[in-house]
Amino acid sequence: MIEDFSDEDETNALGWNAIDGALDELYEGVEPMHWGTVLPFNLGGEDPLYGVSVYHNLHQQPHLHYVTYGFSDLYEKESDDPEWSGFGFELTFRLAAPEKAEPPIWVVNFLQNLARYVFQSGNGLGEGHTLPLNSPICLETETLIRTVTFVEDPELGIIETPNGKVQFLQVVGLTEDELDATQCWNARRFTKLIQEQNSLLITDIERESYLNDEEIASHVERLSREEGASADVMCSNEFRVLQDPETSQITLVIGAIVAASLGKRLRGRIPFEREFRLVGEEDEILFRPGNAFQMTMADHLTEFQLTNQQVETLSSKMQPQSGTWKFDDPANFTLTIEPTEIKDNEGNITDVLG
Repeated sequence: MIEDFSDEDETNALGWNAIDGALDELYEGVEPMHWGTVLPFNLGGEDPLYGVSVYHNLHQQPHLHYVTYGFSDLYEKESDDPEWSGFGFELTFRLAAPEKAEPPIWVVNFLQNLARYVFQSGNGLGEGHTLPLNSPICLETETLIRTVTFVEDPELGIIETPNGKVQFLQVVGLTEDELDATQCWNARRFTKLIQEQNSLLITDIERESYLNDEEIASHVERLSREEGASADVMCSNEFRVLQDPETSQITLVIGAIVAASLGKRLRGRIPFEREFRLVGEEDEILFRPGNAFQMTMADHLTEFQLTNQQVETLSSKMQPQSGTWKFDDPANFTLTIEPTEIKDNEGNITDVLG
């Protein structure tokens, strides 16, 4: 799958050479370890990236600095955007490691998996984006790092290439409660906060949550209440809306894994006059602020208009615990929370939430 070096012709690799130039400036005279893809994605291969290089970096603390080649236009200009090259970025990742540690290949495979998501979905990545991994970042470990966010690489920034600009977008590992904090507040602000302790945002897969620090936790909680949430969407398939045609009774059914997060996000959006979307593969719910409860259903879109008091009432019941609740306000409304089955990569049920 991954070999030690890429066989691509370098004579027209203007984008590639520009990336090398930025890295040469940061790591003058250092030869990186490089993994090159045997068969490129555009020729039928499984790996979208042309290659990944890794450098030993001693800034702040010893760590390994991985850099991708393949999200931007490495050879001829292919993207239509005259300002940016390809998707407009290359990914980097900083892994805490001893000074002379052998770079683990799991990071390369992880970056290739992120590339598969981007190339297959067509969705780009950007600063402040978050992405749940639904498993440990390094499989078969006890790490709490199970999700990631993205920031501009503190040392590489943005470069100009003959094919357009390229931003070095650094992948930063987060714990699940940190992800929750970013979604209830602001991912960019959260990473700025933890940069006070970790300026290069190095990912240490053995660390505990930053929210175990009482000062950080109280800071995040206070600003979440004052500023609300910047994230306006949550992706899950664990929801559905039912309406009884005879009684007009409306039932919102959500999985236990969605419940607590959805309640917090509604509290961080609706009272601040901001909409919020719960998006699945086929269906979507749009929650909007309003002066009275209202629901409309059309095709695969359901819209709920909620008052601040109704949000408070509903979210108070949105906990990772199964059950059914009926309300006076909103009237004719039922909330049902169903157990969520937690499965491993092979589809085996490992736990049941709720």
